[in-house]
Amino acid sequence: MVRFLAVPQRLMCQVSGAKLNRTLPLLPIAEPRVHPFQSFGIIPAAGRSRRMGQPKLKMSWGAMTVVEQVVAAWRRSGIDHVVAVVRSDDAELARLCQRAGAIVVVPEPPPPEMKDSVMAALDAITTRFHPRDDAVWLLAPADMPRLSAVVIDALLDEHRSSSQAILVPTHATLASGRSGQATGVKRGHPVLFPWPLAQDVAKLDEDEGVNVLLTRKPTREVAVNQPSILDDLDTVDDYRRLSGD
Repeated sequence: MVRFLAVPQRLMCQVSGAKLNRTLPLLPIAEPRVHPFQSFGIIPAAGRSRRMGQPKLKMSWGAMTVVEQVVAAWRRSGIDHVVAVVRSDDAELARLCQRAGAIVVVPEPPPPEMKDSVMAALDAITTRFHPRDDAVWLLAPADMPRLSAVVIDALLDEHRSSSQAILVPTHATLASGRSGQATGVKRGHPVLFPWPLAQDVAKLDEDEGVNVLLTRKPTREVAVNQPSILDDLDTVDDYRRLSGD
């Protein structure tokens, strides 16, 4: 069971008796766009960064940490609410997410897979906000510090309340050399899901991830000119390449 309390400049989330309750300044954001439907951005931040060898979400990224940069991108967009799922043994990460302006969900026991984090976020959103069927939820990995608010807004603008199609951003990769011709189209993140598909996540088999829904439900690609939708931050080399460090 998940319980929330939100008051000005204060956020609390309690899950199975585990409590995070801190008063923190929220980072400023730009005036958001307005859409006729509720929208929720989900950040599954309960991983253990085994390939990186250190907690990658707490690594520096400019003047912030990776996770703060991710939350800031979500909040610069027209998303109504940003929900981050963290482990109960990582109070520092929870503090960073809260300070950046995310609602923090702390499942107990910690979610073993990303799908479990997504289900925890969806359950928490249902409990607190009771979304209507015309709402949407967007999902992107937590380790995408170059996440683009422009892409998030493009997906929100492209969505129609009457549509039940999943929206996936795509980027055309170019050949090296002078030709500069497109060699292929790749899908990236974030992905927009109509709210009713939240029920389908819980029905997936144990070995199936959320991405399986893209093969079973109506899906529409949205072309964007943002290579950052393909970012993958798993190793130190990835970090150096993407951060320019």
